[in-house]
Amino acid sequence: MREPVRQRLLELNRDFYAQVAEPFDATRQQATPGLAAILPYFGGETKDLPGFPKPGRSTGLSVLDVGCGNGRFARLLDEAGIACDYTGVDGNTALLALAESATVDLANVHCRFVQGDLSDPSWSARLGGERFDRLLCTATLQHLPGYDLRLAVVREFARLCRGPIVLSFWQFLTSERFRKRLIDWSAVGLDEADVEPGDALLPWKQGVSATRYVHQVDEAELHRLAADAGLTLERTFRADGKEGNLNLYAILVPINHSTSQL
Repeated sequence: MREPVRQRLLELNRDFYAQVAEPFDATRQQATPGLAAILPYFGGETKDLPGFPKPGRSTGLSVLDVGCGNGRFARLLDEAGIACDYTGVDGNTALLALAESATVDLANVHCRFVQGDLSDPSWSARLGGERFDRLLCTATLQHLPGYDLRLAVVREFARLCRGPIVLSFWQFLTSERFRKRLIDWSAVGLDEADVEPGDALLPWKQGVSATRYVHQVDEAELHRLAADAGLTLERTFRADGKEGNLNLYAILVPINHSTSQL
């Protein structure tokens, strides 16, 4: 992808989240089935997905939530009684302020929040050299234009985390109702030749009207990202949305490791 196109799409999404921070927060208050299902990797319990790690609550874990938004996952960890040190990273200062306000009184989870733009190669320097036991990144890599940029971020995840890395990706192109909403590239001064397969523009019409750039990371690209980042793709599943399968979840671990060893 040409750099001017990448920057145009990144700026589009910065503007998008600046416009929709408050209505976005309002629609991201409750745990989704997918988020509830990944709790075993953080010490929680699930009855929904056989084959996941045996239930058991952890204490003292360090958790990095990249693209944390309003801190919803920190609240979910706290509700599950999971004691941990939680670091949330997001590029939007309004969402970070909402996250700080919503997590100030948590009983089990000690939170800190860091502003960081994943398109900046030095984003992780703000973490002070810390490595983490668990890393979560949900519905965030899909906003990074270009495979090379997504791969660079996943490689940094591998460097930052010594345990399972849990990712999720919106599978909007598998849904007819979302395909009907796709916006033509001409609306932002681009055309299809400028972008990559799986790239799209979608509208937001809850409270305000805005346009966002998204990329569908499908299973083929997920396998490629894992291999190129030196990670083992241990497990995938789908959950969430009206269809029950609109998010692709993935658990990745360092090569030669498995979650049964962690």
